Amino acid sequence: MELTLSFADLRREKPLEDRELVQKLLAKDPEAERYFFNAYREKLYKTCAYILGHQDPEAEDLAQEAFIVALRKLPGFEFRSSLNRWLYRICVFLCYERIRKRKRQVLHLQDELEGLSKAAMAQRERLKEEEDERNRLVELVRSQRNLMGEPCRELLRLWDEDNHSYAVIAEKLKIPIGTVMSRLARCKEALKQLVLNALRGGTHA
Repeated sequence: MELTLSFADLRREKPLEDRELVQKLLAKDPEAERYFFNAYREKLYKTCAYILGHQDPEAEDLAQEAFIVALRKLPGFEFRSSLNRWLYRICVFLCYERIRKRKRQVLHLQDELEGLSKAAMAQRERLKEEEDERNRLVELVRSQRNLMGEPCRELLRLWDEDNHSYAVIAEKLKIPIGTVMSRLARCKEALKQLVLNALRGGTHA
């Protein structure tokens, strides 16, 4: 089914009331589906872009997913709110679900760095105390972090040393929370590779 309609065509169409539109959608009316898609796609995309970040590559995909979820759940729509508000809530839920998924990915990278710390300590048989080795590794991570570009250094400092939340970091850097999470994941992955390379090169002495 082709869901394309120019804005000029959309303006010429008579707006459909929620109940009429829902009835047509439940009846699998292709024209109603076309109208539904074109009437709300820009609003949903802007909502996703606002929550995830204006350059987030998944904003458009999530807007499309919101339509799919809405059509699947439409038989249970009870008109307790407007169709617009209901669709908006679905879109917001999907966006924050994606943010939570990214958070889990960030935490996974953090676990990998912690695992790297333990592995390095196990290789240092000559150390008298485990805490000394941990401190050395922390210093190595810090020194390798200083080799990174300013955006990653600042982001990792706010997260690791200042222990700021995603929301606080987003406010300080004037970027969306979703952008903070995706950038932090990339920076941690880059830092992990720098630390691994330093360990393999024997600089952690």
